[in-house]
Formats: sequence, structure tokens, C-alpha cells
Amino acid sequence: MAGSRQSMFARLFGDPEHDPLVLDLKAKLEDLQRRFELAEDSRCQVEALNRSSAIIEFKPDGTILGANGNFLEVVGYSLEEVRGQHHRMFVEPAERETQAYRDLWARLGRGEYAAGQFFRIGQGGTEVWLDASYHPVFDATGKLYKVVKYAR
Repeated sequence: MAGSRQSMFARLFGDPEHDPLVLDLKAKLEDLQRRFELAEDSRCQVEALNRSSAIIEFKPDGTILGANGNFLEVVGYSLEEVRGQHHRMFVEPAERETQAYRDLWARLGRGEYAAGQFFRIGQGGTEVWLDASYHPVFDATGKLYKVVKYAR
């Protein structure tokens, strides 16, 4: 009897296992689930980096957009003191004028990666050595919109 009810339902309403609308909806839901899982994984990775790294973000011209607590602790400034300032606030006056320093920001402004050990100056002249990497970040159209520095 149950089989005859199922076949009557299939004759009246179509077979949901083969209905193109049902199959399309199922595919879209599976894609949405995959996207959610990727977004959640990305969020967790960013949180892990934020906990373990000193991070500062810049506009391509070197203007500071923001920094995490680890970075601010290392350099001894508050976010309000650094946001809107230029990266050169962390560099000795003599180095600010060098071709090497201008070249660093020219490369970063072209979207090139840079890494190494960098000598920086924190609040009150505190000397800081950072093992760091500068990562250009591009938007969906491929345009460089910021540079993120990860340091230890």
C-alpha cells in the first residue's frame, strides 16, 4: 500500500529525487555550506594569527590603518596614537631619508612582498627588532588596497 501511495504522489507532484528544481536547490545549499565552512576556516586562521603575531595594516602609501594589541604592546603606542600616521614614525630619522626606505615603500606600493629583520623605534625611543613580512592585499578586482605586516 505504501508503495502505491508513493507512486501516486510521484504521478501527481513529480519525483523529488529527479525534479530539476529540487536538484538545483540541493546543489545551491551544498555550495552555500561549502562557502560557510571556508569562511569559518578563514576566520579561525585570522584569529590564530592575531593571537600569535604583531600585526599592523597600512594604506599602500604607508599610512597606518590599524594595528593589533600585540603590535601596539611591542612599540608602546595606543591605536589612537598610530592610526593615520605614516610608517616612518617607527623609523630612525636618518633611515627615513634613505633610498632603501623609499624603495621599500615603492615595492610595497607596486604590490610586491617584502620580508626580513627590521630595526624600528617605539614610544620614547625604545629600540625594537622585528622579524617581519609585509604582505600586499588585493581586492576582488586585483587592485592593491592595503599592506599587512606580520611580525614576531
